[in-house]
Amino acid sequence: MSVRVGTTDRAITAYGGAELLRETLRAVGVASAVDAHVHVKERARGLSDAEFVTSVAESIALGAGCLDDLAVARGDEAQAMLRGFAVPAPQTAGAWLRRFTLGHIGQLDKALARVQRNAFTASKVTAVTLDFDSTYVFSRSVRRQGVDRTYKKGYALHPLLCFDAGSGAAVHARLRRGRAGASTGMKTFLTETLRRVPDGVAVRARFDSGFYGGALFAQMEAADLTSLCGLPMIPPILAACAGIADEHWEPCLDDHDGEVAEFGYRLRDGRRFRRYVVKRIAIDIGEQATLDGGGYRYWVLVTNDHDQPAPVLESEHRHKAVVEQGMRELKSNFGLHAMRKHGFMANWVWLLLVCLGHNLCCWAQHLGRLEAGRNNRTLRAKRLRYRYLVVPAMLVRSGRQLTLRLTAGYPFRSRFLAALERLRQLQPTTI
Repeated sequence: MSVRVGTTDRAITAYGGAELLRETLRAVGVASAVDAHVHVKERARGLSDAEFVTSVAESIALGAGCLDDLAVARGDEAQAMLRGFAVPAPQTAGAWLRRFTLGHIGQLDKALARVQRNAFTASKVTAVTLDFDSTYVFSRSVRRQGVDRTYKKGYALHPLLCFDAGSGAAVHARLRRGRAGASTGMKTFLTETLRRVPDGVAVRARFDSGFYGGALFAQMEAADLTSLCGLPMIPPILAACAGIADEHWEPCLDDHDGEVAEFGYRLRDGRRFRRYVVKRIAIDIGEQATLDGGGYRYWVLVTNDHDQPAPVLESEHRHKAVVEQGMRELKSNFGLHAMRKHGFMANWVWLLLVCLGHNLCCWAQHLGRLEAGRNNRTLRAKRLRYRYLVVPAMLVRSGRQLTLRLTAGYPFRSRFLAALERLRQLQPTTI
């Protein structure tokens, strides 16, 4: 049987769950923070800077992976009525991105820092764990500003990122040119990241071996920051690991094949002995042994935590691998797999907006206490959209009141409404 296709004047939307995102935007004070700090537009007509930021971030959270995807979001009249304004056209959004200078980037960073503090305050956290890492984002063109050829045989930019291990949100991001080293700019980046954490909240920081260095350790110790950092397996460290007697090794907490020990070591240009935790795994029969490591493979981290036992610290640092999930989310579900703007500043703004869109998906789950994943774990964006954001609905107006009517067969309606009510009860913070 053939199906006839027609149109209707009724306000119908495929994104009824976007109300969760808008309530999250309100709860963390995105619009007020952008209004207070960002001044890119010179004329009052059209959308304001806050409306640009909120509408583009909301579209990214709903699945827009590039500027051209904004045309689809712009065509949703029901969402425009609920939002109070339409999503900008792709050409308009592109022109707005190209207006950004380094000073405007600083303004947007200041606004997003305030938003992140608001999110931590709304979550009532008393301790946070920050995971730092960098990643290559490849460019389709060698003519884009800041792209360089990397060891991965491609032209790329090299953003520096920090994620909150609890919520999965991107706490801070900075775009760098492709040839930048892993730790380039880390001193100021760490300082800016710590400003995004409210006073009185305990901070633990985790790094991989690309950030290993005495200057970073001194900065964290001066800031009274607890840290765990991996390190490259240089010959003196390997010699110290191989010299540990067998009776000093103990089993790993959650890895049945590994053993853990610890030792003290001082960098060649340093004055302080630090605590090093080492894990070893025996090489399987038939595998090639090494002259330095003998019959074991070693992984080492350095820490200034002298309270927790070595197996606990080794397990905690190994679980830093969740930061890779955050970067994979940004690339696979939020359009960060490639940089498409020619201007470096435009790409930097796009990076910040992508992180904000990703954070909306994280904050909506945590602040709304959305019991979403298995064992109440955070859902990845693809499944969150499929279950709670892409919800068919019809918008009706009656008695000067807008009503969003969900389909009666929506299976997660009770969870959706409960999370929406919790978000609506949150008062916007003004830190």
